Formats: sequence, structure tokens, C-alpha cells
Amino acid sequence: MINYSKSGKGNTIVLLHGFCENNTCFNDQVFFLQKDFCVITPDLPGFGKSEPLNHTSIELMADEVYKILVHEKIQSCVMIGHSMGGYVSLAFAEKYFALLKGIGLMHSTALADNEERKTKRDQAIRVIEEKGFELYVKNFIPPLFSASFTQKKIIDEFVESGFNTSVKGLTQALLSMKNRESKMDFLKKTDLPVLFFVGKEDSIIPESDMFFQASLCKQSEIVYLQKSAHMGYVEEAKKTNEAIKKFVHQTVG
Repeated sequence: MINYSKSGKGNTIVLLHGFCENNTCFNDQVFFLQKDFCVITPDLPGFGKSEPLNHTSIELMADEVYKILVHEKIQSCVMIGHSMGGYVSLAFAEKYFALLKGIGLMHSTALADNEERKTKRDQAIRVIEEKGFELYVKNFIPPLFSASFTQKKIIDEFVESGFNTSVKGLTQALLSMKNRESKMDFLKKTDLPVLFFVGKEDSIIPESDMFFQASLCKQSEIVYLQKSAHMGYVEEAKKTNEAIKKFVHQTVG
């Protein structure tokens, strides 16, 4: 079973980190939310303290998260994923619907990779294999933040945290994201409430895509982070935290 942390008591929130991250990225959210909820933050396979799987996919990552809930005897939760973690949340929701009260897509999308994006995944794998993952991480992390985010110390901490992985972990994750299937049909059909976190300056997940996807859901809510790029839970942490708290109260009563 993959590594995870558990804090607080009450209704359960599962927070799933993104690519080049680990569960410590949600320290601010855990500190805030543990006062009212039980918060579980896994290290997805190949990241943080979790070893890579022999073979993996977004669906297999979701299976690993499921094992945690079974181990903890948790029968329902709200699951919120950042970027890659959002892909895992959607895969989990499709397979383990009965365990969820709601899901959150934090700078994430139900769309599969287009051909351009798949090519970039392949290029990233070549860079990691040929030049090393540390160089890749150093170049990958800073542009995730908006130009107006000037707290270099925090960005440096995320870069350092990104080093806490392996070539296998990174390449497996890149292949998993490249090969994942669209979950757009699931978004249209699901009765689950879906919370979208949209960064105005996000160059990876365009806001227009997020607004459109939210419009397809039976129940959806948008948190528009106008000072954020792809890292709104850091760039606008207070607004993010309050939105999660409100969403969980609404969905679990």
C-alpha cells in the first residue's frame, strides 16, 4: 500500500497531489481542514515516500487510493485532486462511485491528452532519461506559478520537494497521463457534485475548458482564482481552503 498521512476527525477529505509533487504540498490545507474533518493525503505511486509500481496507469493509482480507504474503513469521502491528482480522482469516481460524496478538480481536466500534449509527454520522458530528473524538475516547477507570485522561497521548496521522486516514478506518471482516457462522458452523467478550481493565469489547463466542463455537470461549482496560474492552492491558499470547507459541508451535510 502507498504511503499516506491522516489528520483530524470527522467527515473524510482525500487530497491527491499533482505531478512532481507529494502529499506535503497540501500542508496548508491539512492544517486548516483538520480542525473540522479527517484529511487523508496519499503519496501517489512513485512520489514522496511511495515506491513506483511495476506497471501503472491512472486507474491503478486510483486502486491504490481505494486500498487506503478500505484499510481505514472509510465508507464515504470527498476527493479533491490537483492536476494529475484530478485525473486520479475522476478514475476513482468512475470505479468507486459509491464511496464518494463529491469530487474536486483543482487545475485539472476530464479531457484526455491531445496529440500535441502527448508529444510533450514523450519529450519530457526523453529529457528525464537523457539529462536527469533534477534538471527537468527545476525547469518544470517554476512556470506552474503565476508571474505575480513572488515568494521564491516557496517555489524553491516545491522544486526541492520534486526531487523526492525517481526517474521511474516520473516516467511512469508521464506515460499514465499520456495514455489516460477522456472522462467527459462521466462528467456529463455523474450525479456527484463537482468543484472546479480555475486559475485565470493557468497556461496548462485553460479557464475556458474548465468553465465548459463545469457547464456539462448536473451539479457543479467554480472557484475562480484570479491571481493564480496552475498552483492556486498555494497562490490563493485561503480562498482555496474556505472553498473546500464549504463544499464538504454542502455535500456531506
